[in-house]
Amino acid sequence: MGAASEFLINKLALDKGKIKYNRNFKYKIYPFFTREPERAQFTNGFTPILGAISRDSLELKIDYSSKDYNIENIYNNVEAVSDLSEKDKINFLDKVFGYTNIHAINHPYLVNYYPLSNGSEKTGEINIAQYISSMFNLRENSKWCKFIGDKKAKNLVEKILLESIDGIPKVKNKNPFKFILNDELKYKKEDLNYLLDHKEFALKNIDKFFAFYYFQYITQSILNLNNINNLKYGTHLYPLYFTLETEKLTSSRKTNINGYNQITSLRNFTLINDNLLGYLNDLINIINNDEKFYTLTEILNLPPNQSAQLNNELKIVLNYYRKVNMKNDELSDKLITNIEIFKKWLSEDINKETISRYHLSVEDIGRYMFLKNRGSLGKTLTLKKEMLILLTAIIVKEEKMLIKDVFLEFEKRGVYFDRYTREEIALFYEKMNILDKKSDSGDVKYVKSVL
Repeated sequence: MGAASEFLINKLALDKGKIKYNRNFKYKIYPFFTREPERAQFTNGFTPILGAISRDSLELKIDYSSKDYNIENIYNNVEAVSDLSEKDKINFLDKVFGYTNIHAINHPYLVNYYPLSNGSEKTGEINIAQYISSMFNLRENSKWCKFIGDKKAKNLVEKILLESIDGIPKVKNKNPFKFILNDELKYKKEDLNYLLDHKEFALKNIDKFFAFYYFQYITQSILNLNNINNLKYGTHLYPLYFTLETEKLTSSRKTNINGYNQITSLRNFTLINDNLLGYLNDLINIINNDEKFYTLTEILNLPPNQSAQLNNELKIVLNYYRKVNMKNDELSDKLITNIEIFKKWLSEDINKETISRYHLSVEDIGRYMFLKNRGSLGKTLTLKKEMLILLTAIIVKEEKMLIKDVFLEFEKRGVYFDRYTREEIALFYEKMNILDKKSDSGDVKYVKSVL
């Protein structure tokens, strides 16, 4: 028995004769939880997450709540308010500057003060925030840090608040998130930078922007990670068909064939594939004496000697597992086959309620912003008008674009439309007065800039 197999056998308690599916991995690929209380359910929308994203990127205390929000200096700095008593003055100032209203003061620096939700849900909010911050590498994005760190006031209300509010302590927050996708959603940084060029539009839409890319990343990761054989050749974008919320659908539409049903069909494998990758990393880290995060693509393309060593260590673990849980599958000389066997056994043996709870995080963000229940058709991927406008704005930018090219740009961001939805979108653009027809027949159509 090698050191790697011994470690994983101990971690899974296989040497004790009863398996414990301990996770405690060095890295995380999803901001999901197997327990209910910590899961972010968007009780207070995306605002608490946006505040945590901002704080994480500026390396401020990320666990910031309403209890930390202190504006006592405002009470002292504002000498009097009309004919109000001191008590009424404080009540008035609380209504204007209190944390429940801070998002109404449209200033980028104040995003840092958006507090987390009270209770256990804040743990999930922090995890999603760090996932997004890492996804965009926001700490290294000077444009974002300048935008969110700008304290310049444009009116008296902002000036009073920015000069009086207690600062947030500097903290180096450890970010555990790693990603299996490569360049499939490579336009995200370009999209963010364009959005930040339009301050008012950005402040109004930045929550939807981050929510969009968060949803795209987790769904595409789930789809990719489930296809082990394909991962040897890398990750790719899976077509997911969206519709508009106002559309009427039939069962033959593409969104019912290549839509959210693809994600739903994998709900029992989200946790399984995460655990599988984590356990393989446990082995390869010890074999290579490193702390690097290895994607399945990297694992399946290891040099022959490392691949053989990993396979040998994995087979030792699986032989223990087979005896404890009385499995009949024959192990293989091929690493990829043994990985598939390990996945199969995990899916058979991990508690079904635990598996179900872990995937609920996908349902939560979907229900909040991207899914519509269509009765007998089930849940379908849906773009609300506000999201359609936002994505159109960051795609078209300043110069008008052929509508067919606009749809191609949507696809580069993981959003596919069938011909019926494209027709609905064209009608919507026409109502917005941003559709420019360049021929009598209307065959040549351009989409004008939204901003």
